[in-house]
Amino acid sequence: MNIQVEICVESSAFSHAAAQAGADRLEVCDRLDLDGLTPQPQIVESALATNASVVVMLRDRIDFFAGDDGATSLLGPLRDFASLGVQGVVFGFLQADGHLDWDSNRRLLEAAKEHDLEVVFHRAIDAAFDPLLAAAQLQELQFDRVLSAGGASSILEGSEQFLRMQAEAPKLNWMPGGGLRGENMAELLETLQPTDVHSSAGGDPLEVERLVGLCRSIKGFQQED
Repeated sequence: MNIQVEICVESSAFSHAAAQAGADRLEVCDRLDLDGLTPQPQIVESALATNASVVVMLRDRIDFFAGDDGATSLLGPLRDFASLGVQGVVFGFLQADGHLDWDSNRRLLEAAKEHDLEVVFHRAIDAAFDPLLAAAQLQELQFDRVLSAGGASSILEGSEQFLRMQAEAPKLNWMPGGGLRGENMAELLETLQPTDVHSSAGGDPLEVERLVGLCRSIKGFQQED
């Protein structure tokens, strides 16, 4: 199986360009300069018109808090995106003390599972007070995949911590992201042995092609159950 290349996109034009360049999955967001917010439905619809699978960010704040309503405000967008036909949703909530917000995460996770959606925890884990504890809790909650840079600003800096978190919660699919580019991809594939990788590709379709080409040259790694 090929390593799955996920590209984050915030426009219809780049959605189509990334898919044409070979991206397996598109993570659709708004405001990537703010690490991604809930996108507009028309951008999601455009991504769904490509041959790539689609997951959608659910985040209506620039921090990782669920807000006073415990993320209830995101249930409507979740249902709307599910009705459009997305394959998964991406979210993640922490408490003010940096610990996992169990109730808010579970609320959205259960709603997503009712719609048979894949559930992905985003890089909020990199801001957690105790990332190893958070990893174990995400496994207990039964998230499907976790995006992480190992608690650092880039996955190159956080690769050792990434592996520690992966060892703490081996049933989860750990997806490296954060500064992933063609020039460091081979090294990270060897070190982390992921089945999925995540990148913005700098918004450049040629970089998407480069990432896809590198991943196609190496077969996917089989994670242990």
